[in-house]
Amino acid sequence: MSVMENTAELEHPNTSPAGLGQSQEDPLRSGSLHPRLAWMMAYKESGNAQAVCNRFGISRKTFYKWLKRFQESKGDSTSLTDRSRRPHHFPRATRPEHVELLRRAREETGYGQRRLRAYLEENYSISLSERTIWKLLKRDEEELPRAASQA
Repeated sequence: MSVMENTAELEHPNTSPAGLGQSQEDPLRSGSLHPRLAWMMAYKESGNAQAVCNRFGISRKTFYKWLKRFQESKGDSTSLTDRSRRPHHFPRATRPEHVELLRRAREETGYGQRRLRAYLEENYSISLSERTIWKLLKRDEEELPRAASQA
């Protein structure tokens, strides 16, 4: 066996020609595991973060981010799933009472967004942009068919 074959076998022990006939399949190589869980298992085996990063083609920063989450969860594999990026709250969202007033004004008058903006400003001292009114009306139109089909 040459030096090149020997080093290749050390880096990828289950990809040697002798290992192809074996019935046991390495779950780290087969893709049957979630990749991040495979990273954690490989790290647990080797204890070498740099080797794991090289093996899977990821940056050390990425690896350590997921390792920290995994360790903080005490080894829970659900910690390796992506988290939602949606904000927890929307401080600049239109207040629900303003949205309700807008709905009622639309039903009573039948106005579009331009006239509704002026109507809300004059009668209720509520200042909403035409674009915001249009978005709220559009959202209501999309919710109406769902509400009608449930009734």
